[in-house]
Formats: sequence, C-alpha cells, structure tokens
Amino acid sequence: MSHKMIDSMSGEDNRYCIALQPIFDGEFSHVADELLYRAHGGAEKADITDPLTATARACSAAFYEIGLQSLVGERRLFLNVSRDWLENPDLMPLPPQQVVIELPTRLQVDEVVLACLDALRQAGYTLAADDVLLEAEPELLKQRVQMVKVDVRRADAFKCLDHYRQQQLTLLAEFIETPELLERCRVAGFDLYQGYVYAFPEQILPPSSGRSTNRSADLRLLRELCRPEPALPLIESLLAQDPHLCTLLFKRVNSASAKRVAQVTQLQQAIMMLGYDRVRALTATLLLADNQPVKRPLVFRALVRAELARRLAHRVQEMSPDTAFTLGLFSLMDQIEGIAMDKLTEDLGFDGELAEALLYQAGDLGKILKVIDSFERARLDRRSLKLVETLNREYLGSVAWAQEIMSIED
Repeated sequence: MSHKMIDSMSGEDNRYCIALQPIFDGEFSHVADELLYRAHGGAEKADITDPLTATARACSAAFYEIGLQSLVGERRLFLNVSRDWLENPDLMPLPPQQVVIELPTRLQVDEVVLACLDALRQAGYTLAADDVLLEAEPELLKQRVQMVKVDVRRADAFKCLDHYRQQQLTLLAEFIETPELLERCRVAGFDLYQGYVYAFPEQILPPSSGRSTNRSADLRLLRELCRPEPALPLIESLLAQDPHLCTLLFKRVNSASAKRVAQVTQLQQAIMMLGYDRVRALTATLLLADNQPVKRPLVFRALVRAELARRLAHRVQEMSPDTAFTLGLFSLMDQIEGIAMDKLTEDLGFDGELAEALLYQAGDLGKILKVIDSFERARLDRRSLKLVETLNREYLGSVAWAQEIMSIED
C-alpha cells in the first residue's frame, strides 16, 4: 500500500467492514463475540442486499481463512445468517457447539422455516432471535429459540422479561450505550450484555480490585519496550520486578507449541526468543487489564489496532512498522488508563511524529490511525474497495494475533 492508496478517495459500492463485538456475562467476563458485517457510513449493522453472500464472506473469513480457534479461542461466536442459509446450512457448515445462529429480524416464518429450525436444533445449534421477531411470531418460535436479544434502548424493552424467563430463554441485553443503562440491565437480571459502553471501562469500573502495581513503573517498562532500539539490560531489570509477568514469559517460551529442545531458564534468553513485539504485547495485556475483566476487551482492541497498524505500515514505503505498532497500542491508552492523551504522551516521553499522530492524527502515522478509526466506525464510504478488502483481511489476521497474545495469560 502506498501513501496514495491510504489517501484513496474513490467511491465504490458494496463496502462492508467486518467487526467482532464482545459479549459479556454478569461478572464482566468476555464469553462470546458477535461477527458483524457493517455497511459504510457508520451503520451499526449492514443493510445487505445479498444476505447469503454476506454470510458466505463472514463464514469464509472467520472459519476457513483465520480459523475459529484463532479468532475467538473457546468463546462462542454469534453469527447473523440469512433465510437461504437456514434452508441450506450444508452449503456452509458451521461448528454447532460454538456458534450461536441469529435469526434475521425480518424473517418470514412459515412451515419451511420452522422445519429448518427444528433440524438445526436437532443438529445441536443454539438459536437466538431478537425481541422484535419474537413479538411478531411468539407461538411459532417459543419452542425453537433458546436465546432472546433485547434492544434495551426501546422504551418498552423491559416489559417482557418475566415472560421470556418463563420460557427459560437466555436474556441478552444489546445496544447498552451508557453506564446507567448497563446498571439497569444488571438489576433487571439479564444473563448476557452487549454494547458500546464497554469501550469506556473507566465509566463503569468499581474501585480497583486488580493487581497492586506501580503505574509509573508499568508505563516506564512499556515506554522502554516501544523504543526503536530497546535497552535489553534495562528491560530485564524492569521485568524482574514483576514475578507474575516473568512467569507468563517463561510459560510462553517453554510451551509445547514452541518446540524447544532445551528449557529456557534465563529471562534475557526468554525475551530474545519471544521477540520485543510479543513481550511488549504481553506486557501491555497484563499491566493494562490489571486483573479487571471489563478492561480486557479494550486492551484486546488496542492489541488489534497495534498489529493492524503494523501490517498496514509494511505496505507503506519509508514507514516503520514498529513505530506504527506503538501508535496502535497507545492509541486507546487514554481510555484504558483514564488519563488525558497529552499527559500520557508527556509521561511516556513521546514527541515528534508519534505524539502528533496520537494527539491530532497528524502526519503519515496519523493517516494510518485515521484509516483504522474509520474502519472501526465503518465510515469508509469514500475509501477504495481494494483498501476495504485489505482492511478486512488484515483486521481478522490482527484479531487472531491478539487472541493468541491474550490467551497466554488465561
């Protein structure tokens, strides 16, 4: 990708941005994800003219190119499917033990559809429907659907909860956008929670119950790891002060997948074998999440951004992939730490192009951040189809990479 490609403003239709939105249980544990296809223009979900094609694209990317284990680990994956898929699930077989099938909101329920739903239940799939569809077809669906997604923005969203409980349906609250609405949903007793409020954990976090850490020392370690030429002796001394992090490093480097002939027992050797990128990402995961589950999705998103920025930088002449990685990693630090970005850049000693990109999305690095931000918001209506396809592919690869990093701590 050249600078010109990043700046591409050509208009083409049928641009859809893939996204994974986390789903939580009542303890803020990340237990599932929804695979979304969103149209350009910032739509929450895509208004897709060919639902079967969209389903096929999502399935191909998630299950065949990346792999479900790499994408979400052991979590469940919610997938919106079309009526065509319901009638012909063998065309794109999905693993029933891990995939939750979401029925289309505008599904026309008839005898053919009911027979298909019965067959899917027999095959072991979990079926979910939104409250609008259940209200439209309550008798036909109540014995076939195990989960209901409730749009809690609706004024009457909470009136049917007791009715759903009597049917032993799992209750999922979606479109939670404020801490106040989240608290109302928790009081109402929903089982699962989904919404953009989780992008801002400092708004909903209770007083910290995580690891007792020296935050300035943590940030100093991250800053040193992000230098163009990190000082290995200093990194080793800083890491040595955190036994838990050292344990995770040795666990990773001595894992079976690493296939080492001799066990690694020296911290410096472990750092060199893992590489600065993985040490940096693992350090960020542990230090920033701070044993507070609600922070983990935002840290995960920061890791995805970091890897995506690096992948994009590889396509741009004279741009440092390592600097782009740092840019992506720290681009959400103000939200994670609850500290203004200008204060963070000062504390971390960032200046020049990196600071300008973080603060103002300025310069060539800033362009990378703008592209990622536009992609996350599905605001790519003026970007080329080639760029959108590249972003979708590299995004899923970045998710798989971040999933591997996050799984080290589990």
